[in-house]
Amino acid sequence: MKKLKSFGGKSLGGKTKQLEQLQKLQEEVQKKIQEVEANFSNVEVEVSVGGGAVRIVGSADRKVKDIEIDEDLFEDKEMLKDLLIAGFDELMEKIEQKREEELSKVTQEMLPFGI
Repeated sequence: MKKLKSFGGKSLGGKTKQLEQLQKLQEEVQKKIQEVEANFSNVEVEVSVGGGAVRIVGSADRKVKDIEIDEDLFEDKEMLKDLLIAGFDELMEKIEQKREEELSKVTQEMLPFGI
C-alpha cells in the first residue's frame, strides 16, 4: 500500500517519533497518577472547629477516620449539628486541596512544560 504524502512531501502514514515519545510520557504520567491515588488512603487531613470542640480526621481518599466531640456539645444538639456540618465541609475542602496538590506535583515532575 502506498503511503499518503502531504503537500510538503512528508509522509502522513506511520507514527512519528514525537508522537511515540508523547504516548510514552502519557503512559508514565498515568502510572504515576495511579500510584499517587493509591497512596491517598495514607494521607491524613485533620480539621478542628468550634475552638477544638469538634475534631475530624480523614484521609485523602475521602474517608473519615476519626471524630472527637467535646462532651459539653451533647447537651446542645443544634450546636453539635452545626459544628459537624462545618467540620465536614472544611474537611472536604482540605481533602480536595490536598489531592490537587499531590496530583499537580506529578504533572510538574513528569511534564517538561508543567501543564
